[in-house]
Amino acid sequence: RSRAAPMLSLVASVALLAPSLVPEPAPARTTARRGFVAQSVGAVCASAFAAAAPCQAGYVTNLGFGDPSQTDTDVDSSTLQSSAVQTDLKSVQKYADMASKLNAKYQADPQADIREDLKAFDRADLRTTLNSVNTIFGEDFQKQSDRMVRNVIQDLSELDALAPIKDGVPRTSKKIQAVDRFIVKLDKDLAEFLKYVPSK
Repeated sequence: RSRAAPMLSLVASVALLAPSLVPEPAPARTTARRGFVAQSVGAVCASAFAAAAPCQAGYVTNLGFGDPSQTDTDVDSSTLQSSAVQTDLKSVQKYADMASKLNAKYQADPQADIREDLKAFDRADLRTTLNSVNTIFGEDFQKQSDRMVRNVIQDLSELDALAPIKDGVPRTSKKIQAVDRFIVKLDKDLAEFLKYVPSK
């Protein structure tokens, strides 16, 4: 009995130090791991969505791109009603009407000779009158209206280079598309600029 006691004590000590032979149920570990992964993915998605959501306050959503609504356009009514600006506004409206008619003419006949139509646009006068009307806008909106003015002048410059045709030589399909692009754009850019000019 005296030899058996130390042996039993040793066995008991080994049993305490040895790792458990009963494994943790796999489903429990898998479930816990899946729960952790799901929570992590959910948190990442929520953060990404919050970062990607546009700010809805004031003018920030435009950042100078696209068209702000007319209600956001700051207009100096006294400048708008001045005789000088009213005269220049009528001139810009005349050019816009010319651009619309030019667009209609070209859509009806892509082989039409439009050189004389383009010469009717007095570049210096158009730039001057656009800049004059542009003074009615507030400083913030002028960042966008200035770009509209530049676009109109650039449209005409592109058309000057693309429009000429040789007698008896029709425009290629590629040239037709190129001219069409800037004729449509000229019409659109002038109409867009006038869209922000309120009536008296």
